Amino acid sequence: MMKQLMISIYLIFTFFCTEAISNDDKTYVSFDVIEMNVERVNDNLFRWIKFHPDSEFPCLRLEILEAGSNALIKRKNICNVYDEALKVTHDFKKLSFLDIYNLSVESQTLTFELELSLLSQNVVNMNCSIKIENKDFSPLVCNRSE
Repeated sequence: MMKQLMISIYLIFTFFCTEAISNDDKTYVSFDVIEMNVERVNDNLFRWIKFHPDSEFPCLRLEILEAGSNALIKRKNICNVYDEALKVTHDFKKLSFLDIYNLSVESQTLTFELELSLLSQNVVNMNCSIKIENKDFSPLVCNRSE
């Protein structure tokens, strides 16, 4: 009886230790993620993930996932934006300040606002939108807002 109890304790301990080791190898969480949302769009799931603007990856990640399995269908990282007024692309890593806010999905389109502080200390506000197709995204469209 004592031998069976010892074997049981050993097996339970081994199971938990093995579980702990295997889970430590998997990176599920990025501490740079500051906000995210998932919702159904068409027959799939749409997820946006906002990363901290002061991180190594100050981007907005968009993903289309298969409903049920959560398998990744398409991923798009928005790490820069084209400014039609200045005819220049603003790289999020090179800004002195970045804020992505008012994200919402309506009629299969993600809309959001950007506030960019350029190195010249000029502040640019933009309204952006991108259509979520079944398996892909349309090109990102951003226009200055006053």
